[in-house]
Amino acid sequence: MQKNSYENLSKKNKILFLAGIFDGEGSFGIWGKGEGKKTFQCGIEMRDKDILDRFSLFFGGNVMKVRIRNIKWKQTWRWRLSGVRAYDCIDMMIEYMCKRRQEKYKLCSRGQ
Repeated sequence: MQKNSYENLSKKNKILFLAGIFDGEGSFGIWGKGEGKKTFQCGIEMRDKDILDRFSLFFGGNVMKVRIRNIKWKQTWRWRLSGVRAYDCIDMMIEYMCKRRQEKYKLCSRGQ
């Protein structure tokens, strides 16, 4: 089986590629349910499971099938990472993201 172009990229170029997708489609923040413990998380929800599998292979985390919330909508998938691994992931990509995301990340310090 022939490798695709992504598989031939260097580690740095894979980070650049993934950062571009995350900058447009991803989200991160300190989240939790209810009044319980909140943790730093990052993730993406989209229809292209193969792209999310690349995030999972490179950074870790899980890819999950999302329940279809409207019969008119197509199937989506969600990749998510939390805690220290989420910080490590964003640390690798943040310099390639837009200013807005860089500013938001400064507010999500590891000390929280």
